[in-house]
Amino acid sequence: MSKKWTKISGISIASLGMLALAGCGQGANGTSVNASNDTAAGSGNKPVQVTFWYGIGGNLSNDVQEMVQEFNKTHPNIHVTATYQGSYSGGGPEQQKLLAALKAGDPPTMAQIEVHSMPVFAATGKLVDLTDFMQNSSVDKPDNFLKGMLVSTQFNGKYYGVPLNRSVPVLYYNKTLFQKAGITAPPTTWAELQSDAKKLTQGSGDAKVYGFEPLVDWWPWEYSVWSGGGDILSSDLSKATFDSPSANHILSMEQALVKQGYATVESGPQYWDLMTQDFIHGRVAMDIDSIGSAGKVKAGVKNFDWGTAVLPKDATLAVPPGGGDIAIMQGASQDQIKAAETFIEWWTAPQQSAKWAEMTGYLPVQKAAVSDPSYQDYLKKNPQFKTALDELQYQHAAPASPNYLGVLQNVQQALQGIFDEGQPVDQTMKNAVNQANSALQ
Repeated sequence: MSKKWTKISGISIASLGMLALAGCGQGANGTSVNASNDTAAGSGNKPVQVTFWYGIGGNLSNDVQEMVQEFNKTHPNIHVTATYQGSYSGGGPEQQKLLAALKAGDPPTMAQIEVHSMPVFAATGKLVDLTDFMQNSSVDKPDNFLKGMLVSTQFNGKYYGVPLNRSVPVLYYNKTLFQKAGITAPPTTWAELQSDAKKLTQGSGDAKVYGFEPLVDWWPWEYSVWSGGGDILSSDLSKATFDSPSANHILSMEQALVKQGYATVESGPQYWDLMTQDFIHGRVAMDIDSIGSAGKVKAGVKNFDWGTAVLPKDATLAVPPGGGDIAIMQGASQDQIKAAETFIEWWTAPQQSAKWAEMTGYLPVQKAAVSDPSYQDYLKKNPQFKTALDELQYQHAAPASPNYLGVLQNVQQALQGIFDEGQPVDQTMKNAVNQANSALQ
């Protein structure tokens, strides 16, 4: 998951659904899709020109550009032009622009696709099937990746993406406040989290420190449903099922903490970053945030010790995937496809995978990257980043429905009603299920 998700746009979700109905490899007018940079490939001694759209901004955009510049310097026969297109999350601007480019027959060579969007795009037939590439690659063989890394890269048994920037949500906690409250370890269950939040809450007014801050977003909500023992969709993906008591259990506990004054929430378009800043500035003692925020937290925290921990379990523990995969668009020339595959192999190779992880806080994607001596030394100096690796064994794939983002649009609206307006959990989620079922038709 990226450090900050945009709220889901109803227009983008509807448009993505329309693209899924457009048919394999066809533009909006029924003609075959052709990349605009096709003529740049293989002409004389000129490098093959490939374009790469990505959707992680801020300091992460600078990190992407640094990686791409290094690739171009070490691969003189290929030139990658990387462009930030706005957030990729939740059907965000980057995904919408990619949709429009595919419809117009003018897509980039490669694009970053948020893990929940992969079924939407793969179902269109407009992504290159990477199954043979991965199975024959010395770098990107499926067995080379860490457990859980490939949960979002397949659709109908074929690979359409390769893990690029991958994350999981983790529990961030203020060690200094924990020590002052006499709490010796972070909570491992939701019962413990409730108890700790009450002990950690102190002060009043602008000086109040809250014990916990839920993130009003559907990514950690997925974790709450699965860990409570519920399911988001039926096994055949035809119905929403997230309004059961078990699915609502953790959500109800979070709302109770807010209503009782032991937790707070942020709202508005910058809700994710505001929550991260609340932790950095010591306004909350615990929150659930992406491991991709760890770099920002490390740079921002000045006056206390902090750590990360595996998410608290309830009936079980199930961790949703986050971040993005990289895909190649249909319509690129064979030279461009080969160049794009070279770029993907370079980025995901253990040396670069470990470097990216150290730069950003995102997970390295390959087993060999984790065992790299340099990365192991990094983890010893920065143990907060190891938690995400520990969580991979609990990773749970999101429903592989091309209509899933439409479901989550309704969930996001329901979460805002529950936390921003205090609406009752059970009835609100029941209403969201009824609305979500319309998106599944």
